[in-house]
Amino acid sequence: MKRNNLYYLFGMYEPYIDSVIVNAINDTYSGTPLTISCEKCNSAVLLDTPDDIAYLYRLAQENPLLYAELACKPNRLQEYMNAMNEFN
Repeated sequence: MKRNNLYYLFGMYEPYIDSVIVNAINDTYSGTPLTISCEKCNSAVLLDTPDDIAYLYRLAQENPLLYAELACKPNRLQEYMNAMNEFN
């Protein structure tokens, strides 16, 4: 079975639409950028305190490709938040 792995070329956080925009390619796709809504993805994450949302927005702004990778896999943003809470 052939896997369809994405190769991320460029990503940026767009504050006006509260989204991460990623240009990615794979074996069958090399077209329109992928837009990931931070509002939708962040709303699925359980927070210890409301202020913890800042960790996700900082990740989206400073490392949009990592944010996109985590947001595209089930529970990865939640695991990221759990790890950040362990460190703090």
